[in-house]
Amino acid sequence: MADEVDEARAAADEVLAAVRAALRGLEAIPDAALRARAAGLVLREWPAERTLPKEIRQQAVDTLHRGGMDFPEIGEAIDTDRSRAWRIWKGMA
Repeated sequence: MADEVDEARAAADEVLAAVRAALRGLEAIPDAALRARAAGLVLREWPAERTLPKEIRQQAVDTLHRGGMDFPEIGEAIDTDRSRAWRIWKGMA
């Protein structure tokens, strides 16, 4: 299980590094006013982007469930408890 957690952490770190690198692209905008406006747009739209990882997680839990795993098994596989796994599946968490 520790290897799986390390593997998940490594995958998450890779994605986060790519997101940070993309955000650093704002720094490359030479015009300061344009850079500030672009950063502001990213800040305004960022909350909506938080739903994408939630949807991806829900789809993954659904895939596990359709594959025959019950919620205690899913909870163990994703390092949470069965009730949270169920809430994720239902889109409540």
